[in-house]
Formats: sequence, structure tokens, C-alpha cells
Amino acid sequence: MKLLTLIAMGAILSACGPEAPEAPEEDEAAAPDTPEVEPLAEGEEGFSIEIGGDDRMRFDVTEFTVEPGQHVTITFNNVGSMPKESMGHNLVVLKQGVDKLEFARDAQRHVRNEYVAPEREGDVIASTRVLGPGESATLVFRAPEETGDYDYVCSFPGHTEAGMVGVMTVE
Repeated sequence: MKLLTLIAMGAILSACGPEAPEAPEEDEAAAPDTPEVEPLAEGEEGFSIEIGGDDRMRFDVTEFTVEPGQHVTITFNNVGSMPKESMGHNLVVLKQGVDKLEFARDAQRHVRNEYVAPEREGDVIASTRVLGPGESATLVFRAPEETGDYDYVCSFPGHTEAGMVGVMTVE
């Protein structure tokens, strides 16, 4: 009986024709590009940090300070255990003055763009893809020359609003 049901469902789906679009493969997701950064110059000191994100929707590092123009490496780890579909995390470093709650609100419907609204990509300094439990990603970028505070967020739906935020201070 189950085999007949599966065959009937297959026939119904094939009858739908080209109007029923296929869902894109996960690797087709368009992640916002982080610009290539030249390697450290001889004698130049870079800044490196590891930041974890957990199932409580929190970063374990919520503030750090870098120098203007400094070479920055952030290794982001999803240290949670819940599935990516319900508790994925990314780390998005925003340009100065970007409203983090507005950015996150705009990102909610853009799962295929790693929860970054395409029209808001210009507000991003660097971002990771959405990570599942145990996954890591590394961001490498130059800190802005302008001193001040730059928010970083997890733009997975509801996470910024729940407090998964931090601040990179440039001074």
C-alpha cells in the first residue's frame, strides 16, 4: 500500500510540470562576500579572537577593541547542540551607525542569503554563513579607519532581538 501511495504522489508531482520550482541545494545559497584582505605586512600586528555562539542565543564575547585599519581575524564557533534549522548562528559585523534591530528585521526572510537582506549587504563589514552545531567559520578583514563602535549580531531570526549582539570598538 505504501508503495502505491509513493507512486501516486510521484505521478501527481510530475504532473505539476515546470511550474513547481525545485528548492535550491544548500550549497547554492548566496552568502554575502567578505572582501579579500591582504596578508599581514612584515612586522604588522594583527588582532585575533575566538567567539562562540550558543543555544541560549548569546555570544560568549560581547566586546573587544581593535586599532583603526588593523588586520582582524574572528573565528566564530557554534558551540550549541540544537539543529541548524532551528538554532543556527552567524556573525555579522555591521558598519558604524547601522541599526542592528532594523538590520535583523530585514534579514529574517533571506534564508538563502545566510540571513542578510541583499539590499543591506552594503551595511556589512564581514559576515559568516549560518553555522550548525559544532561548525566554525573565520572572518578576516581590516578594521575601519574611523574610530567608534561597530555592532556585531547573529541575524538568524529572533537572535538579535534576544540579545545575541556584541560591539567591536575601534580606537
